[in-house]
Amino acid sequence: MPSSAPPLWISIATLMCAIAIVGTNALLLSPLVQTVGADLSASPTQVLWASSGYGLGVAAAALLIAPIGDRIGSGRLLRMALAVLTVGFVASALAPGLIALIAAQVLCGIAGGAALPSIYTMAAVIAPKGREARVVGAVITGWTLSLVLGVSLAAWSAEFLGWRMVYGALAALCALVWGLSAPLARLDAPGGATSSPLSALRVPGMGRGILASVGLMLSFYVTYSYTGAHATIDLGLSTGQAGLLPLIYGLGFGGAVLLDPLLDRIGMARATTPVFLALTLTYVAMGVLGASYPLFLALAVLWGIFQHFGLNLLVARLTALDPRQRGAIMGIYSTTTYLSVFAAPFVGGIGFATLGILGCVLISATLTMIAAVEALSLRRTTALSSSHAPHDVPDAPV
Repeated sequence: MPSSAPPLWISIATLMCAIAIVGTNALLLSPLVQTVGADLSASPTQVLWASSGYGLGVAAAALLIAPIGDRIGSGRLLRMALAVLTVGFVASALAPGLIALIAAQVLCGIAGGAALPSIYTMAAVIAPKGREARVVGAVITGWTLSLVLGVSLAAWSAEFLGWRMVYGALAALCALVWGLSAPLARLDAPGGATSSPLSALRVPGMGRGILASVGLMLSFYVTYSYTGAHATIDLGLSTGQAGLLPLIYGLGFGGAVLLDPLLDRIGMARATTPVFLALTLTYVAMGVLGASYPLFLALAVLWGIFQHFGLNLLVARLTALDPRQRGAIMGIYSTTTYLSVFAAPFVGGIGFATLGILGCVLISATLTMIAAVEALSLRRTTALSSSHAPHDVPDAPV
């Protein structure tokens, strides 16, 4: 990084908080659905239309707006996205009715879809050579903050202060992160012409990168979407007990950051297949031992750890494909992720209706096994790419 760059830990903390804010908004309406519905005279299903609008906004912006970061710099695009997200939170807090809330959440989704690829890209930009996995791992821990702290604290606060104050607080926090992100805009130099999704799809290795993205993200959401139903319907537990699983998973995901230096030592190419195999075995174990909720929760820790490793390695892999088109590449990744979110209830529903949670985890295990097999040749392919790479293009983090 340039000599004028802020300390690395400040940049990491800024990006981590940005992810936490985006992630909190993505998960927030679910626990607030009844309170919001009562205030806006809408049913829970109608309130969740705002979540659907948010997801569609993210998917569209990640595909169409994120590539602009390759021209103006991802740091600059991130600041613009945070500014729009702040406006979206204010609009959500002031929404007089359901339609206004949906529109505000679509705006938040557009901002989030531009912000997430920029955050991942900036994580690669600020990472010192040889410490890529540690930096990316620390940044994506923001997802844990949103899962464990953000949503839980927001839901608790809504009982005392009201749901509108929650969105107001998110607006204030987002504005604060926007202010802290100013130095990041100077770290990522503009790259010339704006790339496009089509040009990014032509980058060597992108097709396989999308396959790996589907293997990691669709497998996660297929099982995660039905863990609550497994706990409450199959095991007859309370909603509160079912809520323990996201907490335990989040602690495993966040705690894995302490082990990220191992990934730097092992290398992306050598670590990817073992991590996906570990995920496969974890899914199978969850299906076999799913009748015991304590064991299911214990496996959720491992699930969080290996999912963290998988996401870390996937981001490192994609951002290394073509540093000049990182914005477009990570935009495609984010679009793939949110399409997986959309498809998971339908794909997982087939498995759950047939075999319960076992059906879901078998689908997830199949997806991660395919990804593990695909990654077997990654080391050889990465080595060949590095040997032919121009000297001004950073080597892949292996």
